[in-house]
Amino acid sequence: MVNVEHDCSRLGWSRSIQVGYAPLTSVRRLIDRIAAAVYGVGMCLGSATRADIRVSIQDRLAPDRVAGHLATGILVDGDVVLIPAPPEALFDRERQFQVLIFPTELTEHSKIDALDCWKFGSFALEDRERRPVAMTGRLTHHSTYAAQIGEVDSRRLASTLEDRDGDLWAALWELDAVPRGINEISPELLAQADRIEREQHLPKRTHHTFDDYGDMTGGWCIFFCFCLPHKHD
Repeated sequence: MVNVEHDCSRLGWSRSIQVGYAPLTSVRRLIDRIAAAVYGVGMCLGSATRADIRVSIQDRLAPDRVAGHLATGILVDGDVVLIPAPPEALFDRERQFQVLIFPTELTEHSKIDALDCWKFGSFALEDRERRPVAMTGRLTHHSTYAAQIGEVDSRRLASTLEDRDGDLWAALWELDAVPRGINEISPELLAQADRIEREQHLPKRTHHTFDDYGDMTGGWCIFFCFCLPHKHD
């Protein structure tokens, strides 16, 4: 077993990322290890927003969300994403990543999560180390949204993975664990999410006018602690 770690900071001040690699001898052990990575220190959140969402693993230095899309993931817990068949780009230790989570029915007020990953872990069989079955990413904060995945029996998942030659997407669909289509994120949807996210980052502005300075400072004292209301003699 190889276990390589980079320095990282959960606070997001460093761009270095922990990466764990776990080649395993059987599909069953692989499933058990993924389950431990996801649920070992996490928790299943029942109060999160339920919606049809998409999870895009992004190059955080890309000019926009369309260009930044690298892979599609599954939100499996409040602060964990599962990435079936992770592409080679996600193993680049010099790259900075971000996870974008957003609903498919986007409006101007939709909550769009842009969360950093503080740790990645990859999972493969020993004789297929160059073809990982999955990767997990632990997020620095919990998502606004509820998990996309239902419960599965580990033995059934292992046997289905065997039948599907390690294709985790196909195995999860066969077991009805995730909705079909969640692996598809169109450039148009990413462009829409990008536009709304940029607009939401713009600061709101208000303008106030007063008859005189007394009214102005009196208004300040309602909102600011430094200002004390005038005491009449």
